[in-house]
Amino acid sequence: MADILQFPQPPPHNPTVLLVDDEYLVRGVLSEILKESGFAVVCAESGAEAIHILSGQQHVDLVFSDIKMAPMDGFEVAKWVYEHRPGLPVILASGYSGKTNMAAELNGAQFFRKPFDFDAVVEKIRETLGEQKTG
Repeated sequence: MADILQFPQPPPHNPTVLLVDDEYLVRGVLSEILKESGFAVVCAESGAEAIHILSGQQHVDLVFSDIKMAPMDGFEVAKWVYEHRPGLPVILASGYSGKTNMAAELNGAQFFRKPFDFDAVVEKIRETLGEQKTG
């Protein structure tokens, strides 16, 4: 009688989040929290680096970007994504409210307010990815 070989199941796909923030500590802490929550994380410390990553072969399911960065801010990243990677969800984060929410919407992005409640960030990312897959 032949033995039945058990092939390993492929690992479940962990959604990949491109985390864009010019503040080293914020990027580091948020990256660890996202990894602990089951996400694969790719980090960029500038808008230009984010676009370089998005232009390459790296698979990304969602972009989570700070707004206030120089010289390329989060709005410019969102605009690039909207033009070159339509359908890729973007969440923009800022400690400044005012017109940022409206501007995020104009760029096809969602807005998240700083300071972060890390559980809320994880929930917002899960919610956004879930909406994108079903809708």
